[in-house]
Amino acid sequence: MRFNFLVVVFLSFFLVGCTTKREYFSPEKEEISGDFRYTQKLDESIVFVTAKGATLEDGSVITKDGALSKIKLDKNEKFLTIAENKVLSSNIDGTFKIRDLDGNIVFEHKFPVQVISANLRGDDLALVSVDNTRYLMKMSSKTMILEEKNDIALAYDSRVAKPLFAGSGVIAYPMLDGRVAIIHAPTGGLVQEIFVSSEPFFNSVIYLDIVGDNLYAATGTVLLLNTATGNKRALENIRDIFKYQNKIYIFNEDGNVKIYDMNLNKLREKKFRFAIFSAAMPKDGSIYIFEKTGYLIKTDLNLENEQIFELDDEIDELSFINEFAFYYDDEYAELK
Repeated sequence: MRFNFLVVVFLSFFLVGCTTKREYFSPEKEEISGDFRYTQKLDESIVFVTAKGATLEDGSVITKDGALSKIKLDKNEKFLTIAENKVLSSNIDGTFKIRDLDGNIVFEHKFPVQVISANLRGDDLALVSVDNTRYLMKMSSKTMILEEKNDIALAYDSRVAKPLFAGSGVIAYPMLDGRVAIIHAPTGGLVQEIFVSSEPFFNSVIYLDIVGDNLYAATGTVLLLNTATGNKRALENIRDIFKYQNKIYIFNEDGNVKIYDMNLNKLREKKFRFAIFSAAMPKDGSIYIFEKTGYLIKTDLNLENEQIFELDDEIDELSFINEFAFYYDDEYAELK
C-alpha cells in the first residue's frame, strides 16, 4: 500500500510538471498592425551593453545620441558613458580611459578591477568598480581623494547608473549593493548613505536622478524617492525604467507598465499579458516597447492606442535602443 501511495504521489507531481508550461505574449492575428523589420546592418555584432550605450565587436560605439564615428575602443573595452564631450570606457583588466570625440586618449589609469560606472565634472572623476568600490580622483594630478569599498555584491546588473554631480559640492554614487552614497566632493567624506533595497543578488542601483532637493533611485525591485522629509518607495520588479516629461515609466517583469508622477503617485497601469520586455523608449509622443518573443508594442504616452508589430524573430541576443533606432545583434531598424 505504501508503495502504491508513493507511486501515486510521484505521478501527480510528474503530471503537474508536464502540464505546467510558461505562457508567452501572443497577440491574435487581427491585433497585429504589420511588420517591423531590421532594414540596416551594423559592421559588427553588439558585445557589451550598458545603460548609456552599446559596444560593437570592432570597438565601435553607439550611444543614446547615436553612433560615435571616430571612436574605436580596444579589445575587451566597454563604453560606459559620455560626459563633458568625453568618452569614458573601461577594460576587464582594470584599465580606464577617457577619449575626446576625435578618439584621442586624454586620460588613462589602471585600477585593480574593472570600472563599470563613471562620470566627470571639471577635474573631478567619480567611478564605481566591479568590486563595489567608489573612487573620486583629480584627473590632472591623478590624486585619489576617495577610495572606499562597500559590501561585496555577489552579482551586479550591467545597467548600473552613473554617479551624479549635484549642487552643494556633493556626488551621488550608485552602488552595487542597493545603496546610494552621498559624498562631499572637496574632501571625499561620506555625507549620507541611502538604502534603496536589500536583495542578495543583482541589487545594483540602475536608475539615479536628482531633481531639486529630491533624489530618485531604483534597483531591480524598488523605486525610491528620497526627500528632506523622508523616503517613499514603490515595490516593483523592474526590467526597464525612464523619466519622460516629468513622469517615471516602469516596465515590470510580469508584463505590467506603470506611470508615476514625481511624487511617486501611480497615475496609470497597463497590463500586456505574459509580455517580457526587452527595451523601451519614448519618441515623438509615443512609447516604443520591444517584447522578447518578437514584437514591437507602440502606444501613446498614456499607454493607450496600442499598435502591435511583428519582428523578424525573437530577441535572444544583445540589444540596445535610442531615440533613433532599435539595435539587435548586428542589425537595426529606425523608430518611426
